[in-house]
Order: sequence, then structure tokens, then C-alpha cells
Amino acid sequence: MLVTNRMDLDAQMIALADRYRWQIVLFSRWLKCLLGCQHLLSTSQNGVALQVYAALIASLLITLWNGRKPTKWNYETPCFNFQG
Repeated sequence: MLVTNRMDLDAQMIALADRYRWQIVLFSRWLKCLLGCQHLLSTSQNGVALQVYAALIASLLITLWNGRKPTKWNYETPCFNFQG
């Protein structure tokens, strides 16, 4: 049973909205945990967009390189190489 203050919607619409919200939560957790986006490098809208795009591009490149979903180790290895 879901608790909401939206009395104008029926139960099916509320369940659908909760399902979509959960997908957004999982996506943001994936960005934060797997791709190393622990903190934002910029607080402007363009800076945040660039960091998210860079993380997604890195994930896609690692996926193409490995042929499977990237792990945290796959992402940290190039980061260590770039740091010297």
C-alpha cells in the first residue's frame, strides 16, 4: 500500500508513478556508485550536465571495450592511469 497526498489520481496511476520514481532512484545510484560521481565538480547546470555526460560516455566505452557491464574496477583503472 502506498501513501500519497494525491487524492485526484487512482491507485494504478500512483503505482505507475512510483515505479517510474524507482527507476530514477536506481539510475542516480548507478551514477553515484559505479561511475564514481561521488561529488559534483561544478555547481552550474552546464557543469553538472558535462559531468553526467562524461560518466555516461566512459561507461559506454568501457562496455564496448569489455563486452559486458562495467564494474567499479573497470572504471577506476583508467582513472588511476590518468592520475599518474
